[in-house]
Amino acid sequence: MNDSSLKQIGAKRKELINKSVEDLEKNGYFSPSITKKVMKENKTISQIQKSAGHKYLATGKKIKIPNIENKIILTQIKDITETVRASLNLEGAEYLLKKYWKELQNFKNGEENSSIIIGQSKAHNKIMDLVEQIAPYEVSVLIEGETGVGKNVIAKEIHRLSQRKNKKFVHINCGAIPDNLLESELFGYKKGAFTGASPYDKKGLLNEADGGTLFLDEISELPISLQPKILQLTQNKTYIPIGATQEEYADVRIISATNENLLQQIKQKKFRKDLYYRLNVVSIFIPPLKERRTDILPLVYHFFNAAIFKYGKEVSLTDEVLKNFQEYDWPGNIREVENIIERLVVTNSTKRITDDHVSGFLEQQKESDHKKIMNVLKHENLTHYLERKEKEIIKKVKHEAKSTRKAAEILGISQSSYMRRLKKYFK
Repeated sequence: MNDSSLKQIGAKRKELINKSVEDLEKNGYFSPSITKKVMKENKTISQIQKSAGHKYLATGKKIKIPNIENKIILTQIKDITETVRASLNLEGAEYLLKKYWKELQNFKNGEENSSIIIGQSKAHNKIMDLVEQIAPYEVSVLIEGETGVGKNVIAKEIHRLSQRKNKKFVHINCGAIPDNLLESELFGYKKGAFTGASPYDKKGLLNEADGGTLFLDEISELPISLQPKILQLTQNKTYIPIGATQEEYADVRIISATNENLLQQIKQKKFRKDLYYRLNVVSIFIPPLKERRTDILPLVYHFFNAAIFKYGKEVSLTDEVLKNFQEYDWPGNIREVENIIERLVVTNSTKRITDDHVSGFLEQQKESDHKKIMNVLKHENLTHYLERKEKEIIKKVKHEAKSTRKAAEILGISQSSYMRRLKKYFK
């Protein structure tokens, strides 16, 4: 028992040394005994442990020392009371622990491509089940959702679980590369193909992705002039570099993502219908964070622990902060959670991050949201605004639900009320 452990348990060394862990457990020094569990199950155990009114992350492991016959069990405990004392309950903490432990084991086993995706909501679990189901099959996948919900993370997870996991995952942001450069970057070109071209042939990113996965992020920004070439690629895995006359072959699986309504863009002649159906063999919709609130605190804890480890800071979050985080809508979704948490850890000079530290960030966003609403109401009255929002919600649910009964259940209204709204908005 080192000094830190004694302080955490709140006992003197003489009260603990030479005592049976079973007796110590019965006398309330800690519960449960991780050492006893390791002995019983004969494997490494990680679990939440309670002691002296605090909660700890306890990990017990058998250690074999050369030339010593007796087995030694080392148990390490870390105080995580501040982490789990608010709305994340014991089961939630254990859920996160299992994910972290899995990641650690994968790292130890040399699985560099291991992944950890945080979430515990029904929507999150449904998405992960779908990802595991479709990953092994060579189908194109379209991932939809607001900016910052983690579309690129899901794309990487599909690649990691696929047969192509040992090949490259090439990420191209269609909105970040100028139109005139996107074609040459993607498909490559032959020497002298255009003014300013290299005197040598240039292989494109498609060549780099051969055998792996090509992730086309912000596919809605793909120029209409390039869409036929992507269509050709999806149909027969061939393409023609700029300035070439011969087709080249690229064995790639295509995953695309968008935060725009592609069906609306098809109506506006900005996106090809045939390409849409080629890309959208399987569709994954990631709801915004405000619609899966049980994912908020696990994400907060994940990024908070990562930040304090990265910057070597000793800080904690108060209950008030966690409550505010839980109630906040996070318009920037997961990306905003990560940015705000990292900013708070880096800029905070005290041991505790309080409501005073975070209110400025959240209030600014609330003011911004207020201004947006007031600006909208300058151009349409409240009735029209509410009807427009209701129509958007009905449309989304209509797309997701397989029956009118299920749609009504999701919306929390009667089936007849749902049918009246369908008739009103979609005659």
